[in-house]
Amino acid sequence: MLDVEMAEAASGIVEECLDVQPGEEVLIIADARKERVGRAIARAAAAVGGESITMTMPLLDSHGNEPPEAVAAAMKSADVAFTCTSHAITHTRSRLAAAEAGTRFGILRSVTEDMMVEGAMSVDFEELRRRTEAVRDVLDAASDVHVTSEEGTDVTFSVEGCSAFSLDGYFHENYGFATLPPGESPTHPAEGTANGTIVVDVSMDNLGQLDEPISLEIEDGFVTSVDGGEQADDLRRIIEENDENAGNLAEFAIGTNPKAKLIGNLAEDKKLAGTVHFAIGDNESLGGTLKSDIHLDGVLRRPTVDLDGRTVVENGELATDLFE
Repeated sequence: MLDVEMAEAASGIVEECLDVQPGEEVLIIADARKERVGRAIARAAAAVGGESITMTMPLLDSHGNEPPEAVAAAMKSADVAFTCTSHAITHTRSRLAAAEAGTRFGILRSVTEDMMVEGAMSVDFEELRRRTEAVRDVLDAASDVHVTSEEGTDVTFSVEGCSAFSLDGYFHENYGFATLPPGESPTHPAEGTANGTIVVDVSMDNLGQLDEPISLEIEDGFVTSVDGGEQADDLRRIIEENDENAGNLAEFAIGTNPKAKLIGNLAEDKKLAGTVHFAIGDNESLGGTLKSDIHLDGVLRRPTVDLDGRTVVENGELATDLFE
């Protein structure tokens, strides 16, 4: 029964979000945990006349790890590629190279069968696009960002000259991919400008739902300390064991999807309207210059966000005047 329910969402993703055409070569990349989602996308692509090819790859160690060379080569030669993987390969040099070669990407990182039929995927896509583009526009026009929260977040950074994006579920040619489920506007902090404290209190890539908040101290754009419980120890170890840019504050994004839920899965958590998330590691796919083998998101539940002194999110609520 779930396969039938997934079919409707898969058809929408294939036909509307990525606009797959008859005769296009469509690559579906899955791992052992996401094969069922991958099959739903493959059937939908075949139904519209796409030449559907599925590759099953090993589980990666972390979000932002490069895929195997055979997968990277296949991505570069496909017309459309769907990444139905447990760990995101969005922020990788392989994905960037394939996008530059013309491949359109549909990103379904960590998406489960249940997420295909409820929650964030049940949103009105056209209305969400309008909302997300509105947030993108104010973020794109901003210079200075100040994020606070009752949990202890107090961080400032510049986004001057840093493009913002509308990840609304639809493919955008200027950055080469669509993200499902939809609903966020990300950018990257200008390198070296972030200072203060970020308290992640919902979930974190590679860690899942948090047992207790994780506090990150940021100096000149890099994490200098990680405090909290056992999961904070795990995150600190990940940063220390990876490359020199693993602690770079790589991303800032505002969630825009009112149908999303906090379920401990970053694919949906970070899309909930009024949340924000930060990422550490690689920022190249967002327009930055700092490369890393990881890109890990962490979600804040009830932030307040000021852009050049204008409050656009207050205690986890998006300002309604953004959409008037």
